Amino acid sequence: MAGVNSVEIPLHDSDEVIELDFDQLPDGNECLAILREERPNLRVWNILAQQYYKQGEQEAFLSMLETAVTEAAMDYEDSDKDLMTSLDSLANYFVELGKKANNKDLTRDYFAKAAQLFGKGDKIIMHHEGHLVSRGCFYLADGKFEQAETQFNFVLTQLNKQNPPALLGKASILFSRKDYNGALNLYKEVLKLKPETCRADVRLGIGHCYSKLNKLHLARRAFERALELDPRCVGAMVALAVLELNNKRVII
Repeated sequence: MAGVNSVEIPLHDSDEVIELDFDQLPDGNECLAILREERPNLRVWNILAQQYYKQGEQEAFLSMLETAVTEAAMDYEDSDKDLMTSLDSLANYFVELGKKANNKDLTRDYFAKAAQLFGKGDKIIMHHEGHLVSRGCFYLADGKFEQAETQFNFVLTQLNKQNPPALLGKASILFSRKDYNGALNLYKEVLKLKPETCRADVRLGIGHCYSKLNKLHLARRAFERALELDPRCVGAMVALAVLELNNKRVII
């Protein structure tokens, strides 16, 4: 499979391979043509699709995965898990498109595609941890909080009580219900699990909880820390501006 910075594509009916360096990937269409010609196992398609996505080549990512689920080789152990990865990656992509869409009809269309893909995944491995978390996040984006909570609760109680995305999803649900202490505890738990790699949005969530609990000095510290982690964190900028505005009103 090559190293962490490249992947090997075995040539069909040959002992030779093509090694693709992630820093020098060919054009997406060219890579797709190679994959269709050589038909490597699905895991290779997934790896390359994710690399194109990381490099902002979303069209290549999409066409690669949509082709992979019908043309990639799947006659190997754990191919079902790789197929789940393909389907969930596509579903998550459409969820993100739906969240960013500028009209409700487009959002509904993207979410319908995601739902169909998650449904296919259910038939492969119903209780796969990553699959359930992804589907929970989809329900959360679609405003179906009870269904989202069911997914997150199953993961946290039956599969992995320390799954960070599930904890964050549950925190969002508790926050929406105005259970700010409960949400805060979950955000803090994620922070303890991944203190060195925690994203700015975790600090942002902590800040909003403190703000709702009227612990404004702690809220400010959390928002400032979010900006340290991500200087372009708009949510933290807005939250700090609101705190400053409210502080001026109190002084006046």
